[in-house]
Amino acid sequence: MHAPKALPSIWVTGLSRLMADEMQCAWSVWFRTYFRYEKLNTNFDSAKWSASHRTLVNERVNMLEAEGYTVYVEGENRFEVLGREYLVKVAGKPDIIALKDGHAWVEDCKTGQRKNSDLYQMLIYLLLLPVSLAPCQGLSLQGRLIYRDEVVEIRATQVNQDFRAQFRAAIAILSSTTPPRKVPSFQECRFCDISAQYCLERVDHENPHTSSEHGLF
Repeated sequence: MHAPKALPSIWVTGLSRLMADEMQCAWSVWFRTYFRYEKLNTNFDSAKWSASHRTLVNERVNMLEAEGYTVYVEGENRFEVLGREYLVKVAGKPDIIALKDGHAWVEDCKTGQRKNSDLYQMLIYLLLLPVSLAPCQGLSLQGRLIYRDEVVEIRATQVNQDFRAQFRAAIAILSSTTPPRKVPSFQECRFCDISAQYCLERVDHENPHTSSEHGLF
């Protein structure tokens, strides 16, 4: 069964995917914002991901501490920000915050391929951490995305007016009591943990369209 949350809330990861247009069904993010529910078991191998992610995080922590940084890891970095105009709580937990000589780096470790949502996730961190997490307040905060084969730096100047407007537009969608329309498809639904019990339009089987021959190719 599902139950309404005491206060609408969304994790940065879901918000970043919506902002990056990596998912067409905004309803699924809206539903997660408003409700607690029994999640569907997908094919995602969480144990394998956790092991790879933990290894990458530990490697970065060891390197940063060897360079003299004060390092905060995962649970130490959890934050929540409640909007004033839009009553939605945004929560997150960046992998690493590293402090040295009045500067702060926020890092997120990625074990998969580069995605646009990775950038949006980091930009949200750079927007919200200075006003929500004590170690970052009053410091020059920059970001780094850590992949297996490269490190991508994200500057605070990239949190510009266009990004802020896009962030507010996404929050406005999620804060509305009127749900956005569903856009079900097999390609998207197969990775979604919201079962048909809550979404009657869920598509669990691929149904390719066929047509008769017309000599077009």
